[in-house]
Amino acid sequence: MINKVIQTLQSCGFIVDNRRQVFKTSARNKAKEKAGVLNDFSVYFYAQNVAPFKSGTNTFKEILGTEYVYTEYKPIIKEIEKTHNFTFSDYKKNTKTRNDFSTFLKQYTKENLYDIRGIKTGYLENATLFPYIDYFNNFQTAKIVKYNTKTGKRDKGAYSNSWFHAYKPIKKELGLKDKITKRITCFFGEHLLSGNNKPVVIVEAEKTAIILSLLFKEIVFIASGGLGKLNSLDYSVLNNRDVYLYPDNGAIEWHEIGKTQNWFVSQIVENKGTKGSDAVDYLETEIGNEIANELNAISEGKLKVNAQGLNFSVKAKTKYRFCVPVTKELGLIYYWDNAKGRGFKANNFEFFNESFDVLSANVDFNKWHEFQGKYTQVTEAIFLERLERCFRVLKELNPNTDIKKSFQSVLNNLLEKSNFLFNREYILSNLIPLWDNDKNDICEYIKFRNWRRSGNKRIEYKEFLPFLNNDKKIYSTYNFLVKLEPLLNGKYYIKPADIGLKDKQANPFVWSLIKEYNTKVLGCKTINNYHKKVELATWLNTNTNFWEYKKMHTTYITNIDSVKSCKKEPGIKELNRDTKIHKTIIREYLNFKPNTDVLSNIKTKVEYYIDYSNNMNFKRSNKRIVMLDNITLEQMRETLQDATKPKYNIPTKEAFNYELDLKGSVLNCSEIDAIKKGNVFLSSWILFNNPNLKEYEIYLAKSNPLEFIESYNFALAC
Repeated sequence: MINKVIQTLQSCGFIVDNRRQVFKTSARNKAKEKAGVLNDFSVYFYAQNVAPFKSGTNTFKEILGTEYVYTEYKPIIKEIEKTHNFTFSDYKKNTKTRNDFSTFLKQYTKENLYDIRGIKTGYLENATLFPYIDYFNNFQTAKIVKYNTKTGKRDKGAYSNSWFHAYKPIKKELGLKDKITKRITCFFGEHLLSGNNKPVVIVEAEKTAIILSLLFKEIVFIASGGLGKLNSLDYSVLNNRDVYLYPDNGAIEWHEIGKTQNWFVSQIVENKGTKGSDAVDYLETEIGNEIANELNAISEGKLKVNAQGLNFSVKAKTKYRFCVPVTKELGLIYYWDNAKGRGFKANNFEFFNESFDVLSANVDFNKWHEFQGKYTQVTEAIFLERLERCFRVLKELNPNTDIKKSFQSVLNNLLEKSNFLFNREYILSNLIPLWDNDKNDICEYIKFRNWRRSGNKRIEYKEFLPFLNNDKKIYSTYNFLVKLEPLLNGKYYIKPADIGLKDKQANPFVWSLIKEYNTKVLGCKTINNYHKKVELATWLNTNTNFWEYKKMHTTYITNIDSVKSCKKEPGIKELNRDTKIHKTIIREYLNFKPNTDVLSNIKTKVEYYIDYSNNMNFKRSNKRIVMLDNITLEQMRETLQDATKPKYNIPTKEAFNYELDLKGSVLNCSEIDAIKKGNVFLSSWILFNNPNLKEYEIYLAKSNPLEFIESYNFALAC
């Protein structure tokens, strides 16, 4: 159809180019003038003199007339891009051993540490494949580059490079037709990092990494595969490693990355080389000798990463998760408190009536710093404060352990999981000795709390505060209910202040129970209303036989022990005249009958939530935290009844639940005698004489009883 339109336009003197631009020839100077554009369904003329057509839109039907035939529009479907996971087996089956770069290297070595191979067929036959294999030995793809077999130089002619996942002959062998996209997330040679602790040198080109690895066996050489790719790769595989950068000349960005990551950056090629050159270009030259001396120093461990300055910075991609040091994993005591007795256990926390001292080395390094009511990102000063606190508390709680050695693992963990980059060597060589030699004053690190973590359930960073606040609500509600329970049998007006409840917002659930009791059981909305009705009841008891007439012995406000004789029942007017109490109050009093069902329901709720406090559920509603009733009164009563039923199948633990006379036990001996009998006996002796130990203390007592005795005696002294 479009071809017919083009022919019609040409027959009318118009010219249509490859981009569907329509031109006409100027009558004045015979020059081409742009007249319009050819679209999928029409021709649009923006020139005025375009006879025999009109200016503006001309449909194909208008242009072709009777020759126009309707054809359904079929949009051009672009080639679908898909991802595909290749295996190392796919790589080996569809390639060959021989390749241009290996041929060049044969004059030096037959080693093939990096598993380079060659192309079997096609326009890149014998070209070299550089496989990208990650730390976990997963093959991602391979770069294809053509080299000169004699010089080892890259052939920069047309079609001299490609990728394993994009090379058509390989895709054909694998039965793949779709366009495949691959994002490379690892270094070239990354798989060589596994299983060793050798220093790491990062270069740009794969060829450079291979050649240098042949000369310096005690270094792992990896390549980024491009100048700009270093900044986009994952550095986590380089944690806890000594890393050295050898950038090409002119790669200024690499120098900035090295400064940020606290990596050594070689300056030789940058200062003495030519633009775009790398370390391999200067082999067997004076510059090459300088590079060799520097790499030999790295191999021998003489050239350490720069330890001058902290070089603190925030990572580009920050994480908002909780980040504490790996103190527990290292077997260190990281927490101490002097709480007395057992507290109230909620779902995730334990609460105590009195506050106590707490000393903890678990500092959240990712937590934003609060200053003047605003939260800001952690600064270098705040980071060092938290780091110093962690070290000093660990030193205090572990007096017989060399914390300096363990602290290297702490720093490695922070480099990996925190939001910050810093110079680990500077901290180890400059700051740790300073903190270690000072008087270890921990007074400023002692906090005062009434709660501690309980249970082994892992709590994520985002869940910590919500869980803590929820358990605090359970604890406060439990305390209110315990105080409220005895008051429900007193037949007196209950003020929220009587149980320590200040306002409705503090606990709407308990507030509503008190209100319901006062209004539906006592019939009193206010304390003044209650006092007036008590006054009225007392007067009636003293001056009349009103109770005999009314038969209101069920009145909840007061009980009548004696009834006096009276000829006539007093009315509201007479009572108002004699008592001076308002008629409305008198009428309310005379007409009110206590709702015993409501009282029973209130008592059931109070008893249930005291016994099963962890079944309380709270949510925020209208800016208030309210409790959800997820269980009916019938279910509450059934649960309480089941709890009171006798247990005929008594467990062994309960059957022998009586005090034992252990005076004659072999474990009833002195500490010195226990130490003499060995570690196995000593650990049993510790557990026997200290039945209230925490989980981590039991673990330490079993693993290293001597260390536990020393640390535990220190904790008691504190």
